[in-house]
Amino acid sequence: MKMKFSVLVLILLFYVESSVFRYNVAHTGNYTGEKLPKLEKIKWRFETGGTIYSSPAVVNNTVYFGSNDGFFYALDFKTGKLKWKFKTNNTIETSPAYFDGKIYFGSNDHYFYSLDAKTGKVIWKFKVEGWLMSSPILVDGIVYFGSGEGVLYALDAKSGTLIWKFKAGKAIYSSPAYFNGKIYFGSLDKSFYSIDSKTGKVIWVISTNGMITSSPVISRGMVLFGSHDGKLYAVDAQTGVIKWTFQTRGQITQTPAVDDKAVYFSSADGAFYIVSLNGKLIWKFALNEVSIWSPPIVAGDFIYVGVNTATYSGIYRLNRRTGKMDVAFDMWHRIFSSPIIVDGILLIGSKDNFLYAIE
Repeated sequence: MKMKFSVLVLILLFYVESSVFRYNVAHTGNYTGEKLPKLEKIKWRFETGGTIYSSPAVVNNTVYFGSNDGFFYALDFKTGKLKWKFKTNNTIETSPAYFDGKIYFGSNDHYFYSLDAKTGKVIWKFKVEGWLMSSPILVDGIVYFGSGEGVLYALDAKSGTLIWKFKAGKAIYSSPAYFNGKIYFGSLDKSFYSIDSKTGKVIWVISTNGMITSSPVISRGMVLFGSHDGKLYAVDAQTGVIKWTFQTRGQITQTPAVDDKAVYFSSADGAFYIVSLNGKLIWKFALNEVSIWSPPIVAGDFIYVGVNTATYSGIYRLNRRTGKMDVAFDMWHRIFSSPIIVDGILLIGSKDNFLYAIE
């Protein structure tokens, strides 16, 4: 028994799956596996019929993701070969979540779907009124997601039955995060919300001076999120008291990453920032051209992030300690999705319609 347990622990150490957007319901974007991609070559790539904004989920050696061609795909993780695909009636920009043999995602055909993860068959679908660009999370058998009509939904994950819904002032493109019985998300109404996960009742609300499209991340009892007012906010998750803000010169539209040392994020001012967990600048990486960065992930001593300028698109691996670029992997088209790492392979979607697996 001891031998079997040791083998299991070894497998878990070296093979960390990603079953939800940004690795966990706190959206930390922190990869904890030991094998890291060197960004040397493409292992495989899979072509769809549209731009890929969706970040994949990887469970049981299967890669799940959506494309703007309206299809949701399941691929073999090792080979990139198609296992199955499912057709919706509009683009898919949300990242999927996996739970108990089922895969969950929203489409801009105004339906939220639950599919059998092995076959791609519909288990249930739920109709909404607006666009679905908010990626779901699942906690205690409940699936949470926001919608373009400004509603945060809580559905029973097994049946798709509505448990509760909360109406914000405008659209919710921010993907909700969970911590200690509460759901956290931002809205285009410039407000950030803390909601009781069981009842849908408001616990606290913070007003900012800009729309909020950034999804929140949670670390050490703090909720961190960006706003179009150019600030990164650090808020006490329990009380809603703002602990500190960090001002940049551009809108913060992308989701940060966080570990036990710092928070990592980009701004529309073209710079990438590392800020300590008490709000002090550690370093920033600025390009000569205005740049668009994808949501980053942090892994060991490195940050992996997609970067786009007028003349270049690629994946940067930045050294977290020094702020220097360690590796640049050139891409042929722009990158908007957040990368993930599974078993030393980086997976990322591109505007050229391909999902890439890079070693």
